[in-house]
Amino acid sequence: MKLKIQFIVIALTSLLFNGCSGQEEQIAGWSFEKNRKTETLESVNNKYTPVESFKQNLELVPGISGKGLRTDGYSTFISTTFPEELSVPLSTEAWFALETYPTDTAGFFSFEKDDNNWISANIDQFGELMLSVCTNGEKTWFPSSSQIKKFEWFKIALSITENEARLLVNGEKTAVAPVSDSHGKYSSLLIGRDSRQKKIHIFPINYINGIIDEVKVWNKALTENDFNTNEIKQTARQEPDLSVPEIRFKDDFNRPEYHILPAANWTNETHGLIYYKGRYHIFNQKNGTNVYLGRINWGHYSSPDLVQWTEHRPVLTPEKGYDQFGIWSGHAVIDENGEPVIMYTGGDGNEFGMCLAFPKDDHLIEWDKYGRNPVVQGPPDNFERIDFRDPYLWKENDTWYMIIGFGLVEKGVEKGTVLLYKSKDMKNWEFLHPLYKGNPSVDDTGMFWEMPVFWKLNDKYILLINPTPHDGKPAVAVYWTGKFENERFVPDHKMPKRLEVINRMLSPSVSLDEDGRTTAIAIIPDLIPAEMQMQQGWTHLYSIPRTWDLVDGYIHQKPHPNLKKLRLEEKNFNEQKITPTENISISKGKHQLEIIARITPVDCKQFGFIIGKNEENGEETKIFFDMEKDEMVVDLTKSSQNKWIEKKVEKGDYKVVPNKEIEIHLFIDGSVVEGFINGKDGFTTRIFPEYKSSNEVELFAAGGSLKVSEMQMWELKSSDNKTNF
Repeated sequence: MKLKIQFIVIALTSLLFNGCSGQEEQIAGWSFEKNRKTETLESVNNKYTPVESFKQNLELVPGISGKGLRTDGYSTFISTTFPEELSVPLSTEAWFALETYPTDTAGFFSFEKDDNNWISANIDQFGELMLSVCTNGEKTWFPSSSQIKKFEWFKIALSITENEARLLVNGEKTAVAPVSDSHGKYSSLLIGRDSRQKKIHIFPINYINGIIDEVKVWNKALTENDFNTNEIKQTARQEPDLSVPEIRFKDDFNRPEYHILPAANWTNETHGLIYYKGRYHIFNQKNGTNVYLGRINWGHYSSPDLVQWTEHRPVLTPEKGYDQFGIWSGHAVIDENGEPVIMYTGGDGNEFGMCLAFPKDDHLIEWDKYGRNPVVQGPPDNFERIDFRDPYLWKENDTWYMIIGFGLVEKGVEKGTVLLYKSKDMKNWEFLHPLYKGNPSVDDTGMFWEMPVFWKLNDKYILLINPTPHDGKPAVAVYWTGKFENERFVPDHKMPKRLEVINRMLSPSVSLDEDGRTTAIAIIPDLIPAEMQMQQGWTHLYSIPRTWDLVDGYIHQKPHPNLKKLRLEEKNFNEQKITPTENISISKGKHQLEIIARITPVDCKQFGFIIGKNEENGEETKIFFDMEKDEMVVDLTKSSQNKWIEKKVEKGDYKVVPNKEIEIHLFIDGSVVEGFINGKDGFTTRIFPEYKSSNEVELFAAGGSLKVSEMQMWELKSSDNKTNF
């Protein structure tokens, strides 16, 4: 629940604040060594200060000395209102370490007279430092030439006199701003944000995401002479631990434990699953500083087995110029020399271009952007649309091909397509033509295709695309099979096929595993409102790894066999018959499960699973087959008492033959449910029960009986995913 904390009045003595003693002294300080649930001790005056945050507990991590305060980028900061206004000279200083640059210009500190008069020490979205001065509501920015590095400690000081404000970094002056006499005295101090109330939708964007430690406030003007730069450099050599503290999500039973997902905040499509030098790597779109789609970096995960993953620092970050608007979707491939290469979509705010990056080390931790990016700038001139994105690469003989997601207009009709390019070296590209075009009035593939895949399997090519939402229909992954002839795709069928029966899974990254199996991992969106995203503190995750096979023109999906490593003790169920009056109880009290059931619908009209059930609070989700309507149904109308969750029904066409055995293979992991039917058809959904006790799983039949020939259930352990930053 969102924590609402009112601003505190710190009881500092009037002797220290009115400055009449003439002494230069520290008048306030926070070292985060003594804390209560949501309060930290102000050490000079021995008073506890509340910390404003959505979190129900302070997140305390190793600081520059002892403990430090971990912030989240959008809700955590300290606000102090002084008992009486402070006169200049006045200064504050603290140690910081940043996990990310902010979404917008954010503040380390802000001394305030009132809402229209304040002075802040700031950092922008590219890591550059500046001062901001607001006088009578008019803001002025004073940039510096100094850039702060992420994942390193640094010391910031803001010093104010009658005539100027100074910004000092590691003891050196980096920016100066003139100060108006109208400021005079200051009534409050913000730590970890600036004074603006700036948001994108409901998301605050002027907060710091990192660690704060050793905050001090002085009744004097700090200068370079007050700092020992050699000592600061020695202290700053410590490596900050910017992993998200376990306490943040300790009580979040809806957060998956064996799926891949970032340590916190927003993620989007996965990119370029590859196997390189004995380790799997996958990349992702990531906003590490907030919980919405924006300020996109390329995150990075690696794994020895596709099960246990380590999240590393982002490999690509926006910089001023061609990708300042974001490091958007793309693809990672292995080149002809056996080395990884990234092709990504870079945006400058006006146009998108395709850009290259190359690794600097065998662990793929650091990457260099190609010096002549973008290698393809904007779509060809003869097309109306300017937005194109999502490159996908493959090689035929000695030629590289690339398709890029696009939409075109023909005779007034908007339709999705992918544009085809070719190259010998991945640096110089020639546009050929659209590889294949949709026909939305016939195939319902909409106006724009995202995240294309062109994958060869069993001597056939699979063209998989994700039409953007259109005509009130959500995004869905669909595919054709066919041939690649004369540099064109020739489909085997006009109508695309859905990747899943119930489709919450999009944009798969496809690669060969170490044993040569086609393997895919995809994004599974939350589809929850912004208010819940911000309260939850994380948005979206990735599917379990799945193997693909192509049989009679259909992609058959199965869970990757490595997932068996997660199984704990097995529970077996005897052969039995289910009637409408009595369900089979499979599990109670667990949120991480795997279930394999081989069942035969005898004469029932509906059958399936009830998950996330608790009769006392009325929560339950039904996943079942309707024999009369030849449908698979996910009934979410009672799935949650949370007011933000949409109560809806998801359906997909699926025919089950009476008196013929069917195998259903379920993976439940907190809020995500993935399933497989007969070892070939997949489905995915999300559930967000309000209560932890909503965790019962049952098998049911309606309108007749159901025979269970065999059923196994395993509780699954956490994959013990790590964060390496």
